[in-house]
Amino acid sequence: MAELGESPLWIEGAGLCWLDVPGQRLHSLDLHGRHHEVALSARTTAVELGPGSDLLAVTTTGFGRLDPRSGQVEQLTEVVSPPVSMNDGGIDARGRAWAGSAVRDGSRRGALYRLDGEVSTHLENLSMSNGLDWSPAGDELYHVDSTAGTVTAWEFRLDAGELGASRLVRRIPPETGLPDGLTVDENGDIWLAVWGAGQVWRLDPVTGETTAVVQVPASCPTSCAFGGRDLSTLCVTTANRGDTAGGGLLYAVDLPVRGLLPHRFSGGFPCV
Repeated sequence: MAELGESPLWIEGAGLCWLDVPGQRLHSLDLHGRHHEVALSARTTAVELGPGSDLLAVTTTGFGRLDPRSGQVEQLTEVVSPPVSMNDGGIDARGRAWAGSAVRDGSRRGALYRLDGEVSTHLENLSMSNGLDWSPAGDELYHVDSTAGTVTAWEFRLDAGELGASRLVRRIPPETGLPDGLTVDENGDIWLAVWGAGQVWRLDPVTGETTAVVQVPASCPTSCAFGGRDLSTLCVTTANRGDTAGGGLLYAVDLPVRGLLPHRFSGGFPCV
């Protein structure tokens, strides 16, 4: 059980891994269903496919390289400092890493950063940058600002790695829950974990309409990713808030739709 499960990642040919952020542990399930876990040397908020067998780590202050066998995290870039903390991330179709930052004091000091040989800032004035993923064609970026309750679509210029015009996909009132992590399926629909609602919603990316609901036996789902041999299993991480017996567990739901394989970071780190 995790205190705060996050960042589920399907690794083709290996299985699924995910984080317990405050517990500083990397969990994994191999293709035979065997569970493994390793203690991490640094607090890590998201993981993505990295160079070779390593993972790209989003740490609380920047980006690093994570050895999933030893749990050693090598910090390679510093992006923010407390009280600002890095949060969720993703990799675009050209192998560039993106991750956002969050502030829990209600101010709008969060931002969205890109790592591609150097770190650049692409969105500012965010409260809690969270889930992000791209359309199957790679021409739209879907991004969550949790405290603002918004899922926003940004025109994405894939060759340049730049954002264009934006449109609001969905605003969720706080009494319903907070949008958290998300993933996109092969049809382009958005699967959104809704913290506090105990649900994952499938959203139409154009209208923002909820077209399906997956009920989770935990009040606070945090993120989701497609996995399994045919990418038709939705894997959902949750937080243990003490209000439901199932909080902090990982859930798997078979669906009649497939996800997309995650991209691998290939953008390079700044010289250190």
